[in-house]
Amino acid sequence: MPGAWELPRPEVLVAILNARPVTLKWAFSLRNIKLPPGHSISCFSGMPFDHARNEACKMVLNHGYQWLFFLDDDVIIPPDSFFRMASKGVDIISGLYIRRNEPILPVALNDTNPKPTFITDFRPGDVFEADLVGAGCLLIHRRVLERMKPPWFEWMVDREDLPENQRSSEDFAFCRKAKKEYGFKIYVDSSVQCHHVGYGRSDVTGAFRPLES
Repeated sequence: MPGAWELPRPEVLVAILNARPVTLKWAFSLRNIKLPPGHSISCFSGMPFDHARNEACKMVLNHGYQWLFFLDDDVIIPPDSFFRMASKGVDIISGLYIRRNEPILPVALNDTNPKPTFITDFRPGDVFEADLVGAGCLLIHRRVLERMKPPWFEWMVDREDLPENQRSSEDFAFCRKAKKEYGFKIYVDSSVQCHHVGYGRSDVTGAFRPLES
């Protein structure tokens, strides 16, 4: 049995939110993901999305992981996504993936009034700041979870006590809380081009095309 000094440092928890049967392509992509020693992959299913994400946050804090990497069961990512995103040295960063519903645009928005607006004025490979991102391919450093008061994620779509433009999914609620209440910046690495199963890739031609360099 190895001594404690030989055990790998808990580096990253990959938290998979599973709400549906996965495609064969997604399953093969998971096998190809490159991760550091000391990683774990856990599947969270059978509970509301906000509860599942909060359980993953608790696991990171309780077991000493440095990073929480959310990966949804319908988002296929490049194999080196973790290393590419972690190398940017920021606290919260998302890969780039496209909505499956109209409008077919990146899940990266500015939190403008009267409603958020999609960010499209970037060049392929840019790392850019956003107010709101999805959690389908989202990397969060543990310092964010340590500073924020739980619950980190909260489903607010049906909150009738809130103005309509503040009713949001749990990922947007997390972004608003992290940025407005705790001052964290949120980034998107557009070099991490994901495939959102059911529509297409971040480099789709037609409905959305980022600025050419």
